Amino acid sequence: MFRIVMLLSTLLLSIPLLAATEFQLKQGETSTEFSYLRAPQPTISFSLDNAKMQGQHSIRKKYSAELAELHVRHQLLLQSVKLQQRGVKIRLSPSNLPLSVTVSGADLTQVANIRNQLAATQQQAYQGYLQRDYLYLLTTPLGESYVIPDHVRIMRENLPVLQPVAASFVSLYGRNNIRKIAMQLAYWLQQIPYQNLSDRRESAGAGFLTPIQMLQANQGDCDSKAVVFATVLRNIFPKLGIAIIYFNDHAVIAAQIPAIDDELTVNLNNASYLVLDPTGPAQLPPGKLNPPYDVQLKSRQFSYRLF
Repeated sequence: MFRIVMLLSTLLLSIPLLAATEFQLKQGETSTEFSYLRAPQPTISFSLDNAKMQGQHSIRKKYSAELAELHVRHQLLLQSVKLQQRGVKIRLSPSNLPLSVTVSGADLTQVANIRNQLAATQQQAYQGYLQRDYLYLLTTPLGESYVIPDHVRIMRENLPVLQPVAASFVSLYGRNNIRKIAMQLAYWLQQIPYQNLSDRRESAGAGFLTPIQMLQANQGDCDSKAVVFATVLRNIFPKLGIAIIYFNDHAVIAAQIPAIDDELTVNLNNASYLVLDPTGPAQLPPGKLNPPYDVQLKSRQFSYRLF
């Protein structure tokens, strides 16, 4: 505990906090105006279409292992009825026990074929449940799997919604200096109040807010800010390679932006990506990560997805 306290104290002393931002939200009949007064930095303001926001406001639900099993069990029951043949018995475990399927019969080839079909049905049903609720099964380098929000899908579907945000940054900083835009975009998000996220292996993305939810609440965890960062950056640079990096309890963005000096980069799919952490509240420039994530990045203790 003493070591952790000392580490946090060192970080707070070494990394300057950003100046306070005055956030204003004005909702009209057809659009909502967002303003961020950041003196001495220029004000960031944009208007988002209410109809488009409504469509993306609550597109996902929290993961429930119980509901997932109910969905899979129902699909298996339906498939079992279709596959039922003379001389073959298909049984599902009682609903009060962990889900399992037993297939028995005299014809071993027939039994094996039905087992394979039911196994495929079980996998498809589980993936269907995840897709329906905007969830994704992430596998770590150690072979562990856990459920997270489908950040990539959410980012892609929010591209047209957040285009006015991108336009606001282009009007302030142009689109010729990608490093400057990435830095200013990160600084803006770092000024938005931070909402903590517990270990993603246990939380299943419970604290994640969609881009619209995050902007309206004016707060967000690392995942939420990373998705907004990637969405706005992709709007400005449509062909830019972007990835989201997952640590156990943190998420950052990596983009194919040229690094300078000793800035942190990571190789993904044989390409170099500069790391950017828009989480805040400390002002962290491009190519920098707080401990222990800088060490974990270098030792490749992370998972990732390409946007």
